[in-house]
Amino acid sequence: MTSMTGDDLVTILTRLGVDVTTVGETEVGARCPVHHMVTGKDDRSPSWSMSLNTGLWICYACGARGNLSQLVSQLTGDPEEVDAVNQFIVESGIERLQQSINGDEVVTTRPTPDMDAFRRFKEVPGQLLEYRGLDPDTTFRYGIRWDPEPRHWIIPIVAPNGDLWGWQAKGKNYFRNVPNGVSKSHTLFGLEQCRAPTVLLVESPLDVVRLSSLRLGYATTALASYGAHVSAEQLKIIVSKADKLVLALDNDEAGICAAERVARDCPRPRNGITFLRYEHTNAKDIGDMTSDEITEAVSGASGLPWWL
Repeated sequence: MTSMTGDDLVTILTRLGVDVTTVGETEVGARCPVHHMVTGKDDRSPSWSMSLNTGLWICYACGARGNLSQLVSQLTGDPEEVDAVNQFIVESGIERLQQSINGDEVVTTRPTPDMDAFRRFKEVPGQLLEYRGLDPDTTFRYGIRWDPEPRHWIIPIVAPNGDLWGWQAKGKNYFRNVPNGVSKSHTLFGLEQCRAPTVLLVESPLDVVRLSSLRLGYATTALASYGAHVSAEQLKIIVSKADKLVLALDNDEAGICAAERVARDCPRPRNGITFLRYEHTNAKDIGDMTSDEITEAVSGASGLPWWL
């Protein structure tokens, strides 16, 4: 089975009038081409991506998703254009582009991480930890490492059973999942440390470490979904761990849309779902808050969504 190249996909998307913004090793990013159909507004902050391996796409802001053929149909309504794309799919041998969409990444054979490469990463420099309010011992315990060249955070992707599946390399305007094809949608960051009855769901793994670094003194821990998209599998894992769920996704368009979907679709934990308090701060997420603001945001969580 093969995957199309970035050039192949950009050619098709440009032909459809899609505003492509980034071309990576595993996906193409763009302004969501169906955003206006869903929300009545244009996608001003690019939040759409399509996989080069599967052709599946998602907008993390409006929640729209589908495959390449469906996108062509939505944007053109031209049967001949749809047939032409489907023929390209067949000729390229990327049969998975024809499958139905269930909202999650497709997982076949799981890639094997290079354990020796992971062990060569360094401890995060103290100056960076201090700047982000992260405790050194807590950061190391969560497996966060540092690649000094080219200055990337190394964030482990750990299976629910504790096996290392891979990692995410993150830098300024850069991220890459290693190895290619590693699935984040079937786990959450921080699972191996999660023992408290109340779980905060955040987007960024570094926000998990920030919360744990504060040692707030009550039975609360955090899990991260590695981004705004929260899969059905991740929701199942959360409910198996938590008596109470606090939605603490980012206070931006993508985070609010994701929180709305989670509140709607997540099976209810025994003690229900509440929402982080954002009203007292201009922060986008926990990582932007002071320690006092985080304490107030968590203790003030309520059943009223913060964006209402």
